Amino acid sequence: MAKLIKPVADYNDPSFNYKNYWQLRQYEHLAEELALNKLFRLIPQKNSLVDIGGGFGRLTPFYAPLFQKALLVDTSSKVLKEAKKLEKNFKNFKTKKGKVDQLPLANSSFETALMIRTAHHLASLDKALQETSRILQPQGYLILEFANKLHFKAIVKNLITLNFYDFIYHTPKEKSDQIIFANFHPTAIVSLLKKNRFQIIKAISVSNFRSPFLKKILPLKILLLMEKIVQKIYPAYITGPSVFILAQKT
Repeated sequence: MAKLIKPVADYNDPSFNYKNYWQLRQYEHLAEELALNKLFRLIPQKNSLVDIGGGFGRLTPFYAPLFQKALLVDTSSKVLKEAKKLEKNFKNFKTKKGKVDQLPLANSSFETALMIRTAHHLASLDKALQETSRILQPQGYLILEFANKLHFKAIVKNLITLNFYDFIYHTPKEKSDQIIFANFHPTAIVSLLKKNRFQIIKAISVSNFRSPFLKKILPLKILLLMEKIVQKIYPAYITGPSVFILAQKT
């Protein structure tokens, strides 16, 4: 299902500033907004949205003006403290502490769910999708982002090093005693979504130029222009390191 890469900092760790981490990743952030803009256009009604694992509210200024009601749920008290500050700017926005696999929400209570930069930290994405399906209304929408283990750069590297293991859809032993970073095989994501009653509507390849070298030599505007073009024409599952999926609960 997923390839475990490395542990990352605990988001409750006082020495780790997740907000500062994203200040150095403007290209990735804006590339994600480009993808979300495309997917939000495919959602006809925008009454309610829950941002599952939304952290400090990085994407809140983007989605809050589009939905009548928005809620951010995260397990970290530290990042929630930052996200709560946004309640002053957006009267329709609230925050709530809760686990992704045990959402403190009623059945069928939201129309749309967002899970961005969250799947790769979960001990069980299957359980998280079960919970997401439970709290979504019939015909509700899920926008799921996952770290793609078969993006173009990884495929080339695996072929050169004769590492054929990563091409196989397999399930490793997942760790739950520390925060992990997991790259997912696209086939596993498709299977998990289907298992939890989700039908894929659209997939987009995102952050296609995530390269320290390119970000040094090319202006941000040029990178985003290239990203905008590539998101339209590239096949999602074999190009970008990050894949955004719009799925509907069936």
